[in-house]
Amino acid sequence: MPIEKNGSIVDPVDVQIGGDADIDGIAQTLTADDINAVLMSPQSMDQRLETLKAMRAEIEARSHADFGNDMAPLLDDIDAAIATLSERF
Repeated sequence: MPIEKNGSIVDPVDVQIGGDADIDGIAQTLTADDINAVLMSPQSMDQRLETLKAMRAEIEARSHADFGNDMAPLLDDIDAAIATLSERF
């Protein structure tokens, strides 16, 4: 049941932090697992490089809201994956 707190409605959600029902705080849609999945996918190298570059562009587009530099490790992972694939060309 929603309750009123400080003039706004708060709807408490009973979920385990980090569980499947937990809502991401920054709506981060990309994870290190996603990057590794692209790196190891059976797609052609061109397709994988294109996908990784699109992921990088998406994170860079949201960097203005990243005051704590929390996205830097993801950018590092993407850059490393791009470098790995580029070496194979």
